[in-house]
Amino acid sequence: MTRGRLAGWAGGTALLGWGMMTLGAIVRASESGLGCPDWPACHGQLVAGGHHALIEEAHRWLATILVVAVVGLALMVFRDYRHERRVTRPAIWMLAMLALQVVLGGVTVLLRNVAWTVVAHYGGAALLVGSITLVAVRLAFPAAESAPHDSFSRLIGWFVALSFGLLLAGSTLSNAGSDSACGHGFPLCNGSLFPSLDHQVVIALIHRVWAGALLVLALWVLFRSLRDRAGVPPIKWAAVAVLIIYIVQAVLGFLIVGVSDSTATEVLHSSIGSLTWLALATLLSLTWTLTA
Repeated sequence: MTRGRLAGWAGGTALLGWGMMTLGAIVRASESGLGCPDWPACHGQLVAGGHHALIEEAHRWLATILVVAVVGLALMVFRDYRHERRVTRPAIWMLAMLALQVVLGGVTVLLRNVAWTVVAHYGGAALLVGSITLVAVRLAFPAAESAPHDSFSRLIGWFVALSFGLLLAGSTLSNAGSDSACGHGFPLCNGSLFPSLDHQVVIALIHRVWAGALLVLALWVLFRSLRDRAGVPPIKWAAVAVLIIYIVQAVLGFLIVGVSDSTATEVLHSSIGSLTWLALATLLSLTWTLTA
C-alpha cells in the first residue's frame, strides 16, 4: 500500500473515531448506556432486541470496526515503516490508547455507568482519536527535519491540553446532571452574577468560564499561526478550522442554555465538541510534524 493511501486509511479511522464519540453521546443522551447491562455480550446474546439495547449495540459494533481499523493500520505501519520512528512511536501510542479504551468500555458497563467511568471513557476516546490523527499526519507529511520546539509549539501544546480539560469538564457537566444548574439564563446563572453556590452550580460555572477563556485563546492561536507559521499553510488552515468550530460550539452552547435543551441539541453539542477535538489534534500533530 502506498504511503498516501495508508495516510488516507489513518485519516478515515480518525473520522470513524469521531463518529464513535458522537454515537457515544447518543447512547448517553438517550439513556441507553444500560441497554446492555453485561459485556461483551448483550443480555447474554450477540444480538439483543429493544430500543435501548440496539443503540448500545450499534455503539459496540462501531467500536469493533474501529478496533479492526486501528489494528490493521498499526500492522501496515510496522510492516512498511518499522524503521521510521516518527511513525512507529505514535502507532505504539495508538495501540496503547486502544487497549485502554477497550478496558474503560468494559469497566463503564460493569460499574453500571458511574459518572466518573463515563467521563474517563470519553477522555480515553479523545486520546485514541488524537493518537490516530498523529499517525495520519506523520504518514501524510514525511519530513527529514524535526519540527521546531519553540514558543508557538508550546502554545499549541497548552491550548490542546486545556481543551482536553474542557472536554472532560463538559462530559462531567452532562454526567453529573449539572447542565441545568444555572437555569436558562446566560451569562447570568439563576438570574444573578453571584448565584448561591453548590457543587452543581460550581461545575456549570467552571465549564462556562473555561469555554469562554478558550474561545479567546483560539483567537490568539490563529494570530500566532499567521505570524509564526506564515510559510506553513496546513497549520494556518488548521488554526482557522479550530476557531470556526469553537465559535459554532459556543453558539450551540448558548442555544442549549437559552433556547432548547433537547436531546438533539445536546447530542449535536457533544458531537461538535468532539469535532473540535479532532481539529485540535490535527493542529497539534501538524505543529509537531512540519518545519517552520
